[in-house]
Amino acid sequence: MRPPRVLAVDIGAGHVACGIFTAGATGRLVLQHFVLETHSSDPSHEGRWAIELAQSLGAVAAREKLGGACALAVPGHLALTKFIKVASIEPAKRRKIIEFEAVENIPHPLDEVVWDHLVVADDGFDLEVMLTAAKFDAMQALCSAADAAGFDAERAIPAGLALRNAFRYNFPAVPGSVIVADIGARSTTLLFLDGDRFYLRTLPLAGNAVTQAVSDELRIDFAAAETLKMQVLSGRSDLPAGSPSRAAVQKAAANFASRLQLEITRSILNHRRQAGGEQPTALYLTGGGSLIAELPALLGERLKLSVERFEPLRAVELSANARAAGAESAAAVLADLVGLATALVVKNEPTASLLPPALTEAVAFRRKQPVYIAAAALFVAALVPPIVYFHRLALAAQAKVAQLEGQLMPLRALQTRNTDNLAKIEEAKKQIAALNSAVATKSNWINFFTDLQTRLVKIEDVWLDRLVIVRPAAAEEAAPDPNAPAPDPNAPKPPEPSLRLTLSGRLLDVANPQSRVSPEARERVKQLLTSFAGSQFIASVENEKFDNNQNGLLRFDFTLVINPKSPL
Repeated sequence: MRPPRVLAVDIGAGHVACGIFTAGATGRLVLQHFVLETHSSDPSHEGRWAIELAQSLGAVAAREKLGGACALAVPGHLALTKFIKVASIEPAKRRKIIEFEAVENIPHPLDEVVWDHLVVADDGFDLEVMLTAAKFDAMQALCSAADAAGFDAERAIPAGLALRNAFRYNFPAVPGSVIVADIGARSTTLLFLDGDRFYLRTLPLAGNAVTQAVSDELRIDFAAAETLKMQVLSGRSDLPAGSPSRAAVQKAAANFASRLQLEITRSILNHRRQAGGEQPTALYLTGGGSLIAELPALLGERLKLSVERFEPLRAVELSANARAAGAESAAAVLADLVGLATALVVKNEPTASLLPPALTEAVAFRRKQPVYIAAAALFVAALVPPIVYFHRLALAAQAKVAQLEGQLMPLRALQTRNTDNLAKIEEAKKQIAALNSAVATKSNWINFFTDLQTRLVKIEDVWLDRLVIVRPAAAEEAAPDPNAPAPDPNAPKPPEPSLRLTLSGRLLDVANPQSRVSPEARERVKQLLTSFAGSQFIASVENEKFDNNQNGLLRFDFTLVINPKSPL
């Protein structure tokens, strides 16, 4: 099984340090891989800091093939820390009180910052709490720069807290009260340690103050002044002892030491007065700005303290790879890097996170991913037996269906033939019905005229002059309307149009041959029409017309509607 590891990324104002740590067999940290990348810390180029940071991280990732989940140290010039005291109450109710204190003590609206807290001490009466915050935009830019280079931030803790972890790991049993000063490029972090209690203060006084003083004194740009400072203070400069440039650097370093001593003295007094801390017995220096050779002696003399250089790699084992990369010579800037990794070997280590909420949720999801994947795998595995069982059932059913299909093929062919034969039978029935209708119609004409003659004879002295057959016009089929509703098969069919006969005739008024026809003649004609209506061949009589203009004769016209049940 692969041993647990931590990829630590220390982001400073003028450098980026990356280290891969593992826990050794003896329980100590092991620095397996180390890389240090520097960039400009010129305060006049503050707007370019995020860009230079992204470039440095990208160069490290490309050159060293580093990346993945990592822990970030937030530099002191970005992170605010404040220590407060509140009444000691049960943990469930602390959040609201601490949030109220955060509103009062953090000089920005809470929705504009990422903030967290850490309980420093609880004596049952008072609760000492460290508030830490950073502007949301700054943290978003820092995490975005890391993400763009392939570093997925899982933790982002203040550099001061990482410094505390590193010191406690290397010096677990330091007696009394001590101070650790981490002197960076843009800020100095003062860490006060008194047993399990600690206090942090960030000073805006750091190595850039020396560089800026040299730049102003010699009227050179910041980059040239930084190079000159590093050469003189490290002893690598070839300048003669009386050189104005060397003198300018030494003067700036001495002034910086004096100002730092004053700030440390003021911080000690404030800490003792406000927090009741003890008088420190020792001062430990670390950070790139602590490499000024005369700094320990000068501070020890003025502060009346034992001043030593902090060794962040004192309890850290170095791999051959890390030694070759220069980890020992860069030890002064590795305190925060070590502090990021101590969680590997120190249980229940206090921490506070400045990771933006969206990234915190993403980290929580990534941590739960193995559980989700395992649950999904178990769910899929649980589905395998029923899937296999039902698959076999489906195959057996398909084989049965195929067998039945083979048996049904001859029956389907027989059904098709039966359907064709039934259609032929229906067509034959229609033809027979048409022939029967034609036969019936042929005899109906004879019967109709016989019936007609019989009714004319009964009336006497009446005859027909004209008989015209009016057949119904063939109905034109209209184009079907796609939007029309489908016809109801149960609806009654409309009646078929009837055959009509138009007849013209005359009636002789024998009793009045020389005058207009009498009412008696009209009555005889009406009797004739009434008798026609009673015929089985006639459905009704329509369009009756009479003309009595000729003496002794009554002309009449009418239309007979043929009964469809006795077609002609």
